[in-house]
Formats: sequence, structure tokens, C-alpha cells
Amino acid sequence: MRCWWAGLLALVAVWWLLTSLPVGAQQRPIPQLLSRKASAVVVDGRPLFDVRDSGNLTGVERADTVNRVLTQEIERRQADPQRVSAVTIVPDPTSGQITLRLNDQHLLTVTSADVGGERSPQVQAEIWKREIDNALNQAQQERTPGYRSQALAFTAITLAMALVGHLGLGWLRRWSVRALTRAVHTTAPHLEGTLRLITQMAFIGMQTGLWLAVFLYTTDLFPLSRTVRYSLLRALVVGLTTSIVTLGNRGYSLLDLLVLVTLFVLLWILSGTVAGVLKSRVLQMAGADQRVRELVAVFTRYAMVLLGSIILLQIWGLDVSSLTLLASVLGVGIGFGLQNTANNFVSGLIITLERPIQVGDFINVGDLQGTVERIGTRTTEIRTLDRVSIIVPNSRFVDNQVINWSLGNPVSRLHLPVGVAYGSPVETVRTALLEAARRHTDVLANPAPQVWLVNFGDSAIMFDLLVWICEPREQYRIKSDLYYRVVESLAKYNITIPFPQRDVHIPALEQVVQHWAQTVAGSANGQIESNKIE
Repeated sequence: MRCWWAGLLALVAVWWLLTSLPVGAQQRPIPQLLSRKASAVVVDGRPLFDVRDSGNLTGVERADTVNRVLTQEIERRQADPQRVSAVTIVPDPTSGQITLRLNDQHLLTVTSADVGGERSPQVQAEIWKREIDNALNQAQQERTPGYRSQALAFTAITLAMALVGHLGLGWLRRWSVRALTRAVHTTAPHLEGTLRLITQMAFIGMQTGLWLAVFLYTTDLFPLSRTVRYSLLRALVVGLTTSIVTLGNRGYSLLDLLVLVTLFVLLWILSGTVAGVLKSRVLQMAGADQRVRELVAVFTRYAMVLLGSIILLQIWGLDVSSLTLLASVLGVGIGFGLQNTANNFVSGLIITLERPIQVGDFINVGDLQGTVERIGTRTTEIRTLDRVSIIVPNSRFVDNQVINWSLGNPVSRLHLPVGVAYGSPVETVRTALLEAARRHTDVLANPAPQVWLVNFGDSAIMFDLLVWICEPREQYRIKSDLYYRVVESLAKYNITIPFPQRDVHIPALEQVVQHWAQTVAGSANGQIESNKIE
């Protein structure tokens, strides 16, 4: 709580600093025109007023003349602090127009285009005279050593308080996210991610706004930084508002495109939120199963995005019919450059419509086996038995063979090969295997387990134990349990599970052994006969 109060006090202090100190820095008009069409008279980056086209001179040329004269006057005052100058209003006896002069140097002539019918040229000239005098006096004051020292002190205090406020907002953001997560984790878990994202973005926006306010305030204290800021802001606004794309009869700037992209992102987030609420709240309370809820949520999101896109484009002033050529070009590009993406997208639509696989199904596709967790527009997420999420392109479910253990009736049969030694009573073997199967709680009693004698192997008589289960995703655990029981049951009836035996015959070696045996036998007989003669 101490950090929270520190952050709050820092924000209050920064707000007070920005609105009250120094007083002279806040007495300035707000810029009205910052586009490339503006012709503003500017003193130290502070726009005073706008001038229009007059006669053979454009508004930009007239403003540049005034700005050059005022800049020279400021430099003269800085070189000579005792210099006294003032703007005077002089009527032109020839044309009858009002002229502004600075120390007998022509500034500009107030024309009817500048007045615009709102006030008389004399009144307008007095207003501009007062604004120019105030701007020159303030520019001279801001170049004094005392003002610079005060501005540097205010800058240091502002940066320190902004840093404290940034840290306080960061702590408050983390605390708010934790509190929000605890609040909605049990009541609305489907909104947890969206609300967390909104909360974090809100605090990041506040932190960004804090530093933006600090930047505007500190750069407004010094004439040079204010001039640079004005030039950058003017260039930024010109770049954002300049038309770069023309569709139909209207040109669109970069700012228009950024706003349109932002609206589409908000539309996508809103459609996802509505689909999530519909799936986890409305349809769940209505008693719909998970597959129906998933299907309705997907179609709801697609429909909202499609209708919202059309509405946004119409509101934006873009005729949807004018996008026919663009859609054709995109279609060709998708056909040639994005074949895999288009294939996966169409496959996702086919899966959604035909529903060969659905969320919650236990499937085999290729060498992958697991539960379908999510079916997206381009990919499908499969959670394997090892709890590993694998992203599979949707085209694999359309082009390849897929084993869906959960489609229709989930009851399936397992085959467990068992080999016993030759000479074992086959009826006893059959009884032992059936006892092992019937003792398992996950084996269905109907259909009943069966034992088939399938083959006479090299070392064993081969049997096949057939059992039925209703949980395909548990087949490996059930097989393991059954093999444990089979070993125990065979041992109970003294039935042996043989290991492979092989008899190796080497003809050449047999001949050598036979010759050696005959030789040994002949030598032995000769020895016996010699003993008899002696």
C-alpha cells in the first residue's frame, strides 16, 4: 500500500507541476493548424496566428517573411538586452489597408482574407500586435540566466516525480492483474486473458501518457527544444495526414489506415469475447454439448467479423463494390503465393462444416495420437498423451487418413497377443486369459472378452486376447494392466511363457567333428589290439 500511495502522490504532484509551474510558460495560445496547408507565424516554436494567401503572395511566403523578421529581432535583443522595440499599426494611405511594422520594418499587411469577415482589419491588427509584443517579451525573458536556472530545476523535479509515478503505476498494474485474476478465475475463466490484457494495456497507456506529458512540459520550458518539438510535430502531422492511397473518389492517409487497422483489431477482440461468452455461458446454460458450443462460437465470430468489416468500411466512406478489383488481385495472390495457407483455411471450413473431428475427440493422424483441443481457421491443436501440444495444419485432416476413436460409438476392441510354451493345455490357457480380462474394471462385460488361437509360432503357441473398452484414450494403460494380470494368471496355472529358441546347423562343422570322431575311434581300437598281442 505504501507504493500505491507514493504513486498516487507522484501523479498529483506531476499534475500540479504541469499546470502551475512556471506561470509564464503556460500563458500561450494553443496551436490550431499543424498541417502542411497551415501558414502560421511562429515564435520559438509557439504558433501565434495564421495568415492566408493575399494577392501574388501565398500564406506560406507571408508567414516566412514575418518569422524571419521576428527571429532577427530576437537575436538583436539577446545581443543587446537594453534594446527596446515595439510593433506599430500603420494605415496605408494609398490602399487604405492596415500594416504592421516592427521598428519601421514591414511585417505584414492585414487583408480581408486574414479577417474572414469576423472582425475589422483594425481590430485584427491590434490583436496581432498584442500577440507579437507578448511573444517577443517572453522570448527575451526565456533567454535570461535566471529563467534558465529555474527551468532546469523544474525539469529535474518533473523527471524525478515522473520516475516515482512510473514505478507506482507499475506496482499498481501488477497488483491489479493479480487481484483481477483471482476475482475472475472461478467466476468467468474465459474472460481472464482478455481482462488481464485490457488491464495491462490500460496501465501501460497511463505510463506512456505520463511520460508524454513530461516530455511536452519539459520541452515547452526552453525555446530551442520547443522549436525542435514544433518542427517534429509538424512533420509528423504532415506525414500522417498526407494522402497515400486513393480508393474511389477519396484519398486515405497513413493516419486513416492506422485508425482503420485499430478498429479491425478491436472488432476481432470484441468478436472473440462475444463468442467466448456465448460458448461458455449461454450455450452451457442451455445444455448444449461441447461440440455444438464450439461450432456455434466459431460461426458467430466469423459472422461478426464479416458484418463488422462491411459496416466499418461503409462508415469509413469506402464503397465495398470498389474493392472488386482488389479482391480479384488478392484472390490471384492467394492462389499462387499462399497456396498452403488457402488450403489450410478451406480445410478448416470443411472440418467445421462436416465435423469429421471435433474438440474432445481422441484421434490418430499419421504418427500423432492425442485429443483435439482446438480447431482454428488454419491449424488444429492436438494434446498428446504426454501432455504435449502439437499444432497440425488442417489440410492433413482432409488429405490423409484420420482415425477418430471418439466418432460415433467410442467403444473399441483391443488385441493383446500372448504366447505360451508348447505342451501347455490350451483350454487352461484360455481360462487363465479370460480370468485376467474379467478382473479388470475398464473391460466391458458386453461384448464379452474372447481368446483366439491364432498361430503356431517357432517357440510358442500364439493366442490373441480380445477385450472391449469405452475409453480409447486409456488404451495403453488398460493394455499394461491386462498384461500384468495375464502374467499373474498364467503363473497361477503353471503355464510358461517361453523365450525364443534357435537350433543352428553348420554342415561343414558336422563333417569335421564326424571325421575327428572316426579318427579317435580308430586310434583307440589300434591301441587295444596292440595291447592284446603283447
